[in-house]
Amino acid sequence: MAKEILKDEILNDEELDNVAGGSWVEFTADMLDAQKRGIPGFENLNLTDPNSDLIKMITDDKLRHQYVDKVGAVFASHGITMEYNGKFFESNVYTYQGKQITREQAWNIVDGK
Repeated sequence: MAKEILKDEILNDEELDNVAGGSWVEFTADMLDAQKRGIPGFENLNLTDPNSDLIKMITDDKLRHQYVDKVGAVFASHGITMEYNGKFFESNVYTYQGKQITREQAWNIVDGK
């Protein structure tokens, strides 16, 4: 379904360079995971709505960094630091109690697992 919705929305290399990273896919997953958990501040993320913050932040650096801060604050409230790399295909770095952890482990901590 996503392919059908976005088939006319393919970004060229120059546009991709302007999309902040930390792995866009990974960061988007973090935002959607926060939304799924009902965490306030992530309500306006809808892949199919062109007025959604998720779509707007592709070209809006300021909005995107506001969400980076929101995601970082979710993790920080559980003692996790998230380093947002700013590279399209590089993963974010999650650290807990001085040790690097995976994104999945970070969410498990948030969930109290």
